[in-house]
Amino acid sequence: MLPLTKLLDVNGGFSVKGEVKIVAEVGVLEVVGKSDVLEETSLLNESIDVNGFQVLPSQVESVKSLFENHPDIASKFRLKCTHLRTAYLNSILNLTESLCQSPEELSNADLANAYSTLTCVTKAGFKLDWLEKKLKEVAEARLQEIEEELVDMKQKCVDKEALLDSIR
Repeated sequence: MLPLTKLLDVNGGFSVKGEVKIVAEVGVLEVVGKSDVLEETSLLNESIDVNGFQVLPSQVESVKSLFENHPDIASKFRLKCTHLRTAYLNSILNLTESLCQSPEELSNADLANAYSTLTCVTKAGFKLDWLEKKLKEVAEARLQEIEEELVDMKQKCVDKEALLDSIR
């Protein structure tokens, strides 16, 4: 696991000319037995085309809703590679799902990675002003919570100092 900020860091990251390529090779050493689950699983993993994006059956409704609510979301997105198109769309779906959580459930690292992801996907050509607005709202709510915690901590410090003064 590697934070997106470290992956894209221009000074020591893995980005070359603004691109990161990840290659993986999977080898099957041995197939043991036959499973009825295998056929059912392969049906679940078949992709379905939704607005030019290959998505899993479980994602169809979310992606359709995304394009219904934001018809111009991919108007400037020009990548042809199916795998990259899918990866970018999955990033948007994951980001949307994350931002539906309450601000308390998101850590500062979550918010930083959300900003990095949003920047990356926007640079790829997606129009996500609505998502940027949502991220700002979540970040502001989180900031307000932190400020309230700080006020409480400052009051506790004042109380402790008063206690110390009374003891002296």
